[in-house]
Amino acid sequence: MRALFILMLLIPFLHFSQTGEFNFHSPKNIKDFANHLFCEKDYMRANLEYEKLENIVDDTLNFKIGLGYLYIGDYSNSIQKLSVIASVSVFFDEAKLQELKTYFLTENYTAFRSFYLESYSNKNNSYQSKGKKLFNFSYLFTDDDLPTSEKFLNPFNKGEKEKITSFYNWKNEPPNKNPVLAGIMSAIIPGSGKMYVGEWGDGIMALVTTGLFAFLAYDNFRADHNTRAWIFTGLGAFFYAGNVYGSVAAAQIYNAKIAFEFEDGLNLYLEQKNYFTPEYNFCE
Repeated sequence: MRALFILMLLIPFLHFSQTGEFNFHSPKNIKDFANHLFCEKDYMRANLEYEKLENIVDDTLNFKIGLGYLYIGDYSNSIQKLSVIASVSVFFDEAKLQELKTYFLTENYTAFRSFYLESYSNKNNSYQSKGKKLFNFSYLFTDDDLPTSEKFLNPFNKGEKEKITSFYNWKNEPPNKNPVLAGIMSAIIPGSGKMYVGEWGDGIMALVTTGLFAFLAYDNFRADHNTRAWIFTGLGAFFYAGNVYGSVAAAQIYNAKIAFEFEDGLNLYLEQKNYFTPEYNFCE
């Protein structure tokens, strides 16, 4: 009786599956499920579902697939999907801008700039303006010569210019410490090289320690305690050499630290600005 009851429940479901009303594999249901996954930010699974609709020509789908791959860091597939969107599509300019962003995220700035010049050199619209911001910003990540301040800042609006100017000035004249100068300073006055890079505690300790061993060596030589004098001389020379080397290393570490903080600041700013590209909401 129980098995018969279950069978009776399944008969309507099987009927509707055959008529298509509950056909989960229909293009519409696949698309609806993919849209749900996309809105849940499950982009990998969403794209797997969207890809089942590859025979359906739909630039909206291609654009969303391209975005999905971009969001999960699959830049190669993102570029492939975004690049097939036709020039007559309403998503063409958006696709080019997102493709430009994808090239930027690969950190291949040569390819990124080539793509920008190829896509935007003969255009003058809002997308070109956004692309120009990202194009100029890329110079902050490379050792290439910076454009002039006026040319560099031109694409940015008034609210952005203050922060962008600080980035530009840092890149143009980074607040680095000279390792050679730090070494020379500590060779003349022990510990002064450390103080030069802001390590005042270590600098004072190096000055006191080296000075103390120098005094003990001098005092023991004067008292004819030559053995102890040479021991203190050796210790003093060791700390002196370490002080010079440490000052050079401290300057190099200082420069590496501020370079890291600078690049980290650039990345954080770009993320906050979404790389100067629009944010799309397909889930309203």
